[in-house]
Amino acid sequence: MKKILIPAALASAMVASAATVTVNPTATKQTVIGFGGGSVYYQNWIANLSDDDQKDLFDTAFNGLNLSILRIGNWLQSDGKMANAKDSLADDLAIIKAGKERLGDHMKIEMSSWSAPGSLKGSNNVNGNAANGDSTKASLKTASGDKYGAYAYTDFANWWKKSLETYATLGITPDYISFQNEPDMFAGYEETLFDPTETSRKAGYKQALNAIYDAFNGMSNRPKILGPEPLGIGYNNFQKYLAELDQSKLDGYAYHLYHAGDGNDNSGNNYLNPENFRKPMTAIATSVSASNKPIIMTEFCPMLDEPREEDMVGLAHIMQVGFTDGLLNGYIAWELFYGYHSQMIGVCPGAGWDLTGEGKFVCEGTEIKIFPEYHAMRHYSKFVNPGWKVVSATTAESSLKTVAFASTAGDSVSVIVINTGKTEIKLDNPVITDMGIVTAVQSKENGAKSKKISIADCTVLPARSITTLVYSKSSATAAISGCKDETSDASYVEPVEVPSEDVVIVDYSTTTDVTTWQAMSEELAEVTHSTTALDGVSGYAVVPLAGCDQADTTGVCSYRNQLFNISEAGAKALQSCEKLVFTMRSTTTENAYVNIGGAAGSSWVDYKYGNLASGSKWSETTVPLTKEGQNGSTALTFNSNAEGINIAKIVATGCTTKSTAIQESYKFNLIDNTANAKLFDMNGNLLWSGIRGQALNDDGSLRLNVRQGMYLLKSKGSVVRAVKK
Repeated sequence: MKKILIPAALASAMVASAATVTVNPTATKQTVIGFGGGSVYYQNWIANLSDDDQKDLFDTAFNGLNLSILRIGNWLQSDGKMANAKDSLADDLAIIKAGKERLGDHMKIEMSSWSAPGSLKGSNNVNGNAANGDSTKASLKTASGDKYGAYAYTDFANWWKKSLETYATLGITPDYISFQNEPDMFAGYEETLFDPTETSRKAGYKQALNAIYDAFNGMSNRPKILGPEPLGIGYNNFQKYLAELDQSKLDGYAYHLYHAGDGNDNSGNNYLNPENFRKPMTAIATSVSASNKPIIMTEFCPMLDEPREEDMVGLAHIMQVGFTDGLLNGYIAWELFYGYHSQMIGVCPGAGWDLTGEGKFVCEGTEIKIFPEYHAMRHYSKFVNPGWKVVSATTAESSLKTVAFASTAGDSVSVIVINTGKTEIKLDNPVITDMGIVTAVQSKENGAKSKKISIADCTVLPARSITTLVYSKSSATAAISGCKDETSDASYVEPVEVPSEDVVIVDYSTTTDVTTWQAMSEELAEVTHSTTALDGVSGYAVVPLAGCDQADTTGVCSYRNQLFNISEAGAKALQSCEKLVFTMRSTTTENAYVNIGGAAGSSWVDYKYGNLASGSKWSETTVPLTKEGQNGSTALTFNSNAEGINIAKIVATGCTTKSTAIQESYKFNLIDNTANAKLFDMNGNLLWSGIRGQALNDDGSLRLNVRQGMYLLKSKGSVVRAVKK
């Protein structure tokens, strides 16, 4: 097996003034449970590797990371079968066995369930798309006479107990369980919805917890129960669940980070702005501090097709926020290994896997790829063991983020220092009484990763780097004076930005094509093109809108969106633009106020509300692209209480591109959602054929009944990667 470390490019930077970090090992805080990753999908890819290849993979994953938590799924159904024909208990068992052989009880198991058995849900199916948008069918089915409430809580709890007993017979005994992954997420894949407490439409997490708790009483090897594990921690989402629960029935708390609130709902952007999590993490830590129960972040990733170099420092910084102000006891990244593209380790099952759909085979043979986030996790997991405590570590340098951990016996301290800035910093090594540095490891963005560096009286912290200094009482202070940069190289040159410019997305004075518009509600009329002169403008699109209250809670009106589709290439171009400028006016004499947001690419999710389309003249309104993510939105969404708007032009301004790019990348080849399309898995197997728009939800995710993962959706002139989370 070929093992590839990417990327290999190195970087250099200027040296700034010296900085200090103060560590106090006696100022102890919370106890560490562990660090880990998920083994949730594509286990069969690993099972298909040769014995030698598997050994290489498992050594890299388990020994290399010193993994202390492995997250798996509960895929059993009531009949003892798996949720999907491709699932196999044997695959999970082989992976867990490999971890235990290398790490023993050091590695704990956390198990989450994505869905109750289909027989216990209103839709009679594990997948949310089978509910056809009806949340009542995506929850537990109703049940008369259930002691816990109006839904099938007892059957659900008994299923969980039976599942654990079945797994135990094979040697899989979870240390922790969460009985529902993201109970607030109405997904197209495996899911079950739970409101904080039961309503007339959904089962309650509170009642399900009561049933689970009682069912587990008296069990041998009873796992600890974590919850409520919501999708994100913004908007007091976690606290809303917690407020309804009998917290004495939880052994610990779990959540995900797919949104942080305050409009910070984009995973890819939050990876580059980890401070977005500090406020909501602190609020959660404060709300549960009296319980003295552990908090574990059980899933998060940037939700991007391609790993980014920046995500290494991003993950390390997110974990620093979590283990300081968030008082986390554990952190589990979304995936330890996951197909070819992954957070930490990518697995290629063999030759012939066409990633692009264009006959360009990315796999010459079986291989694994170690991605930047692997090294971010390693700076924590390799040098901090379960049972260690977070201790005080502070610095006055704003671009440095630091966290420290002390061993149970107090004879070792690991100090992690993250330079989030663009300037190199010289660190005067922390002085810890009666301790000296025994190991120094550093990883640099666009540079060397997990490299042991020289131990000296100071340490150079390159721009965008992570450094771990391990202290021990058995070592004297290093005698070497002076320090140098050992993970950067002058051969690396940052890409040059070209001057900003404007990119015309559409100008209806030069085109009459309005087929790129798509009404997302049958009540909306189709968009038309008009050449009737209006205040000197003789070409524009007439866009019908709701003409009724979009915030109507009765369902008489509610949100009715018009979608303007953009090509994948055009969406990626928007990443480098500052804002969109719309030339538009109301179709009536009354001012129209229009909500405009990104869609379909799951990159720009926030609306800018109330954009003016004047009723008396053409006006320009701007929408910032500050929340545009790495993938780029592939559509724009418009909705309004007004009857409609006329749009003459849409222009992206302040656009830049790397010097290696060509202007052709800005061409917006428009997508036709009525075209015939085919869906392929990453092995090239045809899974579905039909109309392109039938395959996608409004947010661009797949609505088809397929497994979670990445797929290729091909239509004439368009090949896009479509993702099920």
